[in-house]
Amino acid sequence: MAEVIIVGAGPAGAALAYLLAGQGLGVQLLDRAAFPRDKTCGDCLSPRAVASLGRLGLLDAVLADGWKVRNVLVIAPSGHALRAPIPAGRGNPDFALVLPRLRLDGLLLRRAVAAGADFLPGHHVTGLTWSGGRVVGVKVGEADLRARLVVLATGAAMGLLRRAGLLAGDPPLAQAARTYCEGMAGLSDALEIHLNADLLPGYGWVFPISPDAANVGAGYCGQAGGRLPRALLEDFLSGPALAGRMSGARRPAPARGYPLRLDFETARPALPGLALVGEACGLVSPLTGEGIEYALESAACAAELFGPALRRGEASGVAAREYSRALRGRFLPAFRSALRVRSLFGWRWGLDRLVAAACRNKALADEFLNVALGNVDPAEMLSLKTLMRVLLG
Repeated sequence: MAEVIIVGAGPAGAALAYLLAGQGLGVQLLDRAAFPRDKTCGDCLSPRAVASLGRLGLLDAVLADGWKVRNVLVIAPSGHALRAPIPAGRGNPDFALVLPRLRLDGLLLRRAVAAGADFLPGHHVTGLTWSGGRVVGVKVGEADLRARLVVLATGAAMGLLRRAGLLAGDPPLAQAARTYCEGMAGLSDALEIHLNADLLPGYGWVFPISPDAANVGAGYCGQAGGRLPRALLEDFLSGPALAGRMSGARRPAPARGYPLRLDFETARPALPGLALVGEACGLVSPLTGEGIEYALESAACAAELFGPALRRGEASGVAAREYSRALRGRFLPAFRSALRVRSLFGWRWGLDRLVAAACRNKALADEFLNVALGNVDPAEMLSLKTLMRVLLG
C-alpha cells in the first residue's frame, strides 16, 4: 500500500509526485499512457509557470529546451496592433517560454522519478475505492490499489469524476484546437494573440517554438456558431489574419481539438481521502485558457498541506477541510474576477477600445498584459481608473 496514489502524470500530477516523494513519502504515479506522449495544448509557459518550474529545479532544463519570447503582440478585431514587452511582475520573469508538452511532461516526469516516485504507465483507473465514508484507493482493471491519500490529476477527462459522483452535471467548457506549422513566415520573439471577431470570447494564437515553426491554435468559450474548434482553426489558418504567412508552411500532423474545463467556482477540490489538482478541479483561466501555471501552483499547495499531514496521519481530514479552503482562498477571487473581465471585454467593441487605448498608454498596456499573463488579479482591469483610461483612449 502506497502512502499516496496520484492518477495522471501531466504537469500537476508529476509536480506533486516530485514534491511529495522529496519529503520521503511513498508515491505511486499512475497514467494510462506510456511516456513520452503528446498532449494537445498551446504549449505556452507563462512567466508564472516559468517561476514555478524554477522552484521545482527545472529552470535550466526548460530554458535549454524551450523557445524564449519577451514580447506579446495583440491584434484587436479592428486591426489595431499592440506590441509590448512582457512585464516582470510579482517575482515572475519578464519572459515566457514555448515548450511542446511532449518534452515538458517528460522533464517533469523524470524529475518525479528521480525524487523516488514510482511511475506506473499503462494503468487505466476505472473507479475509486471507498471505505467508511472516505476514499482509500483506486481500481485498475481487477486490481484494487490502496493508499492513505488519492489525488486526481486527470486534466479535462471527466469519466472517472462522473463515475465517482464528483460531477453533478456538465461543467462549463471552452473548446480549442491546435496544430504545428513548420516553415511559417513572419515569426518573431512574440506571443501572437489574434482577437478575431468570429472567435469572441476567445482568440487565435501563434506561439513560436523556433525561428520558423509555431504552435498555432484557436479557442473560444460558448457556441461559436455551432462550429467545431478544428473548423475554426482552419478558418484562422486560411483567413486574413495569417495571409501570406502559410504559403510555404508544412503541418507535420493533423490539427487536434481539446476541451478546457472552467468550473473551478463550483468544483469540489477534495473529499475525505481524496484531492484534485489542476484542471481536474476546473483550474483553468477563463480569460486565456492557461492551465499549466495553475497545475503547478495547485500541486505546490497540495504538497505543502498533505506532506506534513500524511506524517501526522491526518490526510483524510486535511483533504476534506484545509485543502479545499486553501485552494479556494488562493484562486477563487481571481477566477471570479476573470469571469467578470471576460463579460466586460470579451466582445468586439470593448476589445477594440482596450487595445487602441493600450497602444497609446504604456501603463494601461502593462496592466493589460499583467492581467493576461496572470501576474496580477484581473480585478485590476475593473477599477474606475482603468475603465476611464479605456473609455477615454
